[in-house]
Amino acid sequence: MRWAAPAALRLGGFSLRFRPLDLGWILLITLGLFAAVLAASTLGSFPLGWQQVWAGLWQPSGSGEGAMAHQVLWQLRMPRILAAMLVGACLSLAGVILQSLTRNALAAPGLIGVEAGGSVTMLISLVLFPGLVPVYLLPLTALAGGLVVAVFILMLALRGDFSPLRLILVGIGTTAMLQAVSELLLTYGDIDRVESALMWLGGSLHKVTWTEVQVLALWFLLAGVPAMFAFRQLNLLQLGPAVASSRGLSQRRTLAVLLLASVMLTSSAVATAGTMVFVGLIGPHLARQCCGDRHGILLPLAALSGALLVLTGDTLGRWVFAPLQLPAGLVVAIVGAPYFIFLIARRREFAN
Repeated sequence: MRWAAPAALRLGGFSLRFRPLDLGWILLITLGLFAAVLAASTLGSFPLGWQQVWAGLWQPSGSGEGAMAHQVLWQLRMPRILAAMLVGACLSLAGVILQSLTRNALAAPGLIGVEAGGSVTMLISLVLFPGLVPVYLLPLTALAGGLVVAVFILMLALRGDFSPLRLILVGIGTTAMLQAVSELLLTYGDIDRVESALMWLGGSLHKVTWTEVQVLALWFLLAGVPAMFAFRQLNLLQLGPAVASSRGLSQRRTLAVLLLASVMLTSSAVATAGTMVFVGLIGPHLARQCCGDRHGILLPLAALSGALLVLTGDTLGRWVFAPLQLPAGLVVAIVGAPYFIFLIARRREFAN
């Protein structure tokens, strides 16, 4: 079948083999993402019609309804839409990297303690020392906490020969300890301060600004884009250490760089939107249903799938019970958990 016949694309020193069917999947998910952006622009506690959206986008100097639509779009919805897509792309790419490095289909960004570390430092700032850190610097505290914890886990996991099992066990133990600290802060902290932290912990995007979008986009350019060009290394690592070494791949250096990229992507997403547990797990699996484990296609497909997942969850969260807003992380978990159970029930290798 010509539709399934492989083709090759050369980009400088990179050679990417793909099937026309892969391009079809990328186009389909891109169209779905575009439709989700249009829906997110119109839905919410302040619904907008198509004409109002058009007027708000291209007639900023108008008065009355056009000016109101412009303010709603550019000050509230567009930053939130872009942040949702970037958060989903970052977490899904981080999930692909971890699942490939550990050769574990159940690995997720939370495995290396980034989400738990960011949550603890954010809670300390909000509950124990409110006002000590300016509001616009709070995401940086989560970023710093996630990076510190992840570096600690990676140092332990990379001692001697790299062991995926050691990484998983160290990550699980550290995450459990940090979650206990978070529960302690939430249980015994001041109730008013705890309430302000719970929305962030649920994976909310309701306070995202253009500044945070720009910072998140920068992290994605620094870590996400290079990670997508590391598909050849991920393909080799997926085949096992012996094959990777026989092809001249420096495993220790490659592991360190890819794990650092995963940490950077997860930290930036958590610092912006809080914890979204299932995105880094479900996004890669949705992409694998389309293209398998060929990372040259899997990585961009996973980024698009994660972006669509978070944007859809955020749009549903602020539309279904408007004006009450549900955190995007909560909606994604409600939708993602049944799919995850269904996925495990279908695949025999999880049970063997």
